[in-house]
Amino acid sequence: MGNAYSRLLVNLSLILTVLGLIMLTSASAVLGEQQYGDVFYFVKRQIIQGVLLGSILAIILARVPLDLIKKFSFVLFFLNVIITLLCFIPPFKVSGSALRWVKIGPISFQPSEFLKITYPLFLATFLEKFSLSQRKKIFAKPFLTFLFSLGLIALIIIKQPSTGTIVIIAFASSLMYFIAGLSGKQILVLALIICLGGFYIVKTTPYRLTRVLSFFQGENTQGENYHITQALIGIGSGGWFGLGLGNSVQKFNYLPESHTDAIFPIIAEELGFIGATIVVILFILLISVGFKITQKNQQEFSKFLAGGLTAYLVIQIFINLGGMLHLIPIAGVWQFFFGYYFSYCRLIM
Repeated sequence: MGNAYSRLLVNLSLILTVLGLIMLTSASAVLGEQQYGDVFYFVKRQIIQGVLLGSILAIILARVPLDLIKKFSFVLFFLNVIITLLCFIPPFKVSGSALRWVKIGPISFQPSEFLKITYPLFLATFLEKFSLSQRKKIFAKPFLTFLFSLGLIALIIIKQPSTGTIVIIAFASSLMYFIAGLSGKQILVLALIICLGGFYIVKTTPYRLTRVLSFFQGENTQGENYHITQALIGIGSGGWFGLGLGNSVQKFNYLPESHTDAIFPIIAEELGFIGATIVVILFILLISVGFKITQKNQQEFSKFLAGGLTAYLVIQIFINLGGMLHLIPIAGVWQFFFGYYFSYCRLIM
């Protein structure tokens, strides 16, 4: 793509990464001191596991031709699926109620996060093999394979469980297929499947049903709505200009997950409406550049991949901010590891 868009994409990613690390330093200081005796514990971990590893991955990808990445996209996706299954198998699974993490030697990570890269790679490679007319047919191989692969991922991730992750993957990959050419009938079929699947998941899992019902019960500030209540208190306390960097009150064990899922209320509390708006604008600009690159791409694989990866940003940001602002039911969505931006930039340019 044009150098102007490429530079803008990288610069926005760098700005968001630096801003994210600054806010993480503030948001995680109390918890880091309490649990590990180090106010910079989470920041150092993020720099190593997020920025450093993400940068290394981006450097490696920059030296690998995109055609070679496409060649191994199927292998990467299926390998990712197998590693995700290790979450359920001793000695790789990490003990806990949620089986989302894999431990291989001294390294532990959440393999479902990497599906946000390997699955778009798989889809872009697969969809490119078929003509637009074939992609638009309900009973043709492209659409049926898409439904099967998405269903397989959903089955694995729901068992972990990680509702937020499967919602992101389902909607983002659907948007990716839309870019590749969804027909009206396919949209209806896909919407029906997603709605029925979502209804079944919520109906058959008590805590998910409770979470959805609590969305409409704002007065229950000490029960299921405690999290969102504290988030809104933090957002409202910031006013126009905020309490100042490092001066958040909510991070003192009032707001759960203030250093991960709920970091936006800390941003709003410390930087105010103006600061929080600037952060949102930066994300909007990043997304706009991503879709602009998608629009200008002539090669189908690059077009689908750029659109798919950008769609993942859109859906994850919407779910996180929507939940924190009480616009939609809150969902546990792990914040993007900052290095994702660099890998994202390399793959769509």
